[in-house]
Parts: sequence; C-alpha cells; structure tokens
Amino acid sequence: MAFATPSPTLFVGNLETKTKKPELRQQLYALFTPYGRVGDMETNGCTRWADYSFGSTAIKLTGRIDIVAKKHDGGRGQAFIVFEEQAAATAALRGLNDTQFYNRDMHIAYAKNPSNATLAREDPSKSKEARAIEAARVTISKAQGEYEQLEREKAGGINSKRAPDADVEDRASKKAKTEDDDDMEIEMEDDDDVNVSVLCSNLPAECNEAIMGALFSHRYPGFTRAVEINAATPLPPSHPKPNAGAKTFRATFASRAQAEAVIKPLSGYVMQPGWDMAVSVE
Repeated sequence: MAFATPSPTLFVGNLETKTKKPELRQQLYALFTPYGRVGDMETNGCTRWADYSFGSTAIKLTGRIDIVAKKHDGGRGQAFIVFEEQAAATAALRGLNDTQFYNRDMHIAYAKNPSNATLAREDPSKSKEARAIEAARVTISKAQGEYEQLEREKAGGINSKRAPDADVEDRASKKAKTEDDDDMEIEMEDDDDVNVSVLCSNLPAECNEAIMGALFSHRYPGFTRAVEINAATPLPPSHPKPNAGAKTFRATFASRAQAEAVIKPLSGYVMQPGWDMAVSVE
C-alpha cells in the first residue's frame, strides 16, 4: 500500500462518535503508545493533562491527542496523533490502519498539515492563545485608526468653517458665552449623572484591563477606565450564561448618555470566535 508523504503526525478517521472524548482519548493513547512516544495530543485545541489507570498500571499522559468534534462538513470522528519520531508514526500507521476500534475500521494516514500542537511547539506565536491575543491587537489597532481618522476629519471640518472676518467670530463667541451663562444651571444639573458603569461579560481569558481600555478609549468618548471584577459576581438577566473561564469587566464613563452609547455597537461584539460579549448599563 502506498502512503502519502511521511509525517510524525497521523490522521485517524472513521472513529466512533458517540463515545465521550475523555474515554476515546484514553483508549487512543493506550492503542498508539506501544509504537512510540506520543509527543503531542490535542483535544479541540485545548491541552488537557491527566493520569489514567489501566488495571493495576498507572499511565501518565504526557502529550495531547486532537479529537475533532465538528457537527458538519464531515469533521466528526477524527483525531490527530503526533509522535515524537517519524519511525514511530510509520510503525503505527502500518500496524493499525484498517484495524477495528470500537467496532469500526480505523482509516489512518499521514497528516497533510502539522497539527496545532506541533505548530505551537515549533513557533509559540502560532498557538491559539497567541493568535487570539494578536486578533485582539488587530481589532484595537483598527479601532484606534478609525478614531484618529475621525478626529482628523472633525478638525478639518472646524478649520474649513472658520469665519474670515475676525469681528464676526468675536461677536459669535460673545453671544455663545452669554447663552452658556444662561444655560449653566441646566447643564450643571445634567452633569450630576456621572461615573456610570457598563458591565461587560463573556470575555476570553486573554483579555485584560489594558486591552479593554484600548477598545473603549479609542472609540467611545467619556470612557475613564476598565476594571476586571470577580467572575462570581451575579450578572443581570439580560446577560446570557458566559463560557467557562470567561472574564467580566466594569467600564466607567463620565455620563449615562456616553455609557448608553456603547450598548448597541458592542452587544454581541466578538473578541474571538465563540466569545460574544454581553453589555449593559449598571
């Protein structure tokens, strides 16, 4: 039988899909490790370390197995096993291809592309965590560019509308000052509504106060600071149940109007796939 270009990473298809992933990962590990040391084992891109026992023998899983759990595009029932040595992967391929595993014939081949674990090991900047942080940086950089462009356009509009006659400008300034004095009492009453907070939930673990501060300060006026709060803090009913390990932040604004202005554009804001942010005014 002819195989594809040799690789230390094996693709395993036609796996049973009803078995729980922890059990499937455990059995795959027991099946493949006799052929050589499994260096990397991934589960949906998330590293999970564990000790498993087989009878009276305890085995420490020191790697990761990637078990794909997609529900569409033919992605279910797949796994990637990464051996530390090429020879071990070849031996496992020749020894286990088309053998029965949970009453199904395993289809094994050399993986065409490196696994996420291999890429992260060779270059930490390619790990999912690093990519998520980079995506957040790109989002913030884009927001900063839009804010600076808006400020330049506003400044250009002010300069283009300046009156050519200085006397006219002075008279307009004096009139505006008089109107400001007349309305001062009303405006001071409006300013009493200060330091209004916006609660932001379901944010990934990579988020921190600096990232949240950059997100708000470059796009929304009146923002003063963002502070992470205890994850156990009860959320309003309008907030969906957050993902496991999600963070919650409180962003403070100078007025209620400025706080309310962020609700619509940031409701459902995606910092990274699968993490839709929920926001509300406290």
